[in-house]
Amino acid sequence: MAARVRGDTDAEAVAWLHDVVEDCPDFAAEVAQFPAHIRAAVACLTRRKEVPADDYYAAIARNPLARKVKLADIADNSDPARLQYLPTAVSQRLTQKYAHALLALGAGPVPAAN
Repeated sequence: MAARVRGDTDAEAVAWLHDVVEDCPDFAAEVAQFPAHIRAAVACLTRRKEVPADDYYAAIARNPLARKVKLADIADNSDPARLQYLPTAVSQRLTQKYAHALLALGAGPVPAAN
């Protein structure tokens, strides 16, 4: 996914770190070593169960660096070449989820697959 933001070193760093706190909380202290703007973007992208989806996306939309990385993440996750390997019901659920996320981020709907 970091390849989708290649050339923007801040976005690349956030792309590599965006799931660390959520998926590997033991490494949160290492993330804390990064500059404040990187930490802020990572914090926006860290999903928390107690935060409603629309609030999560609104926070991301307010942080240009987090938004750029989230849009790259959605593009990667919604790639038809990737979704084709999932059961139809899962693929449809994820497509709806990503469409909602894109709208919440002000980026429009997921393009239809050919």
